[in-house]
Amino acid sequence: MSTLKEELRRKALKRRKSLSEEERKKLSQSIRRRVESLPEFIRASRVMLFYPIRGEPDLLPLVEKYKNLKEFYLPKVYGERILPARFSDLSGLRRGAFGIPEPGGDISKPEELELILVPGVLFDEEGFRIGFGGGYYDRFLRGLSVPKVGVAFSFQVVRSLPREPWDVPVDILITENITRRLRDGRS
Repeated sequence: MSTLKEELRRKALKRRKSLSEEERKKLSQSIRRRVESLPEFIRASRVMLFYPIRGEPDLLPLVEKYKNLKEFYLPKVYGERILPARFSDLSGLRRGAFGIPEPGGDISKPEELELILVPGVLFDEEGFRIGFGGGYYDRFLRGLSVPKVGVAFSFQVVRSLPREPWDVPVDILITENITRRLRDGRS
């Protein structure tokens, strides 16, 4: 792991942690509105999102709002990989790997998803990301032709990030201020 990536990750996490709960809620609400207006979200019946940890944007209210229209999935850790696990009720989640709540529900094939909302510590303007450093999302997203949407606060988007050969960029980037299409999601 490069020292530069570690330094960038540390600074971004510190900045995200400095948000007040009120700011985080307000910014998350703006991000959710952008997600809801995305044609890919409107069309999708099977959506994978993420449980917000360490100050990430909170997309979970979408589950309650659309639970009668869409199936929702959260990542479930199996060894060195994540797989989508279906859930419909937040009360049924259990602490999983790294202490992150996970569903106990059915595991689906990643290619059966119709939209994947991807967290990150930082994103660059081309959709590459820095996460927490475990490579789980890069392994999961590799080779999927499902639209991948990076979700972050605007201060988490920078011009350029260091890249590794295995890094998988997102197709669309959403913050509270922008919805940026980067590629068509077919790769």
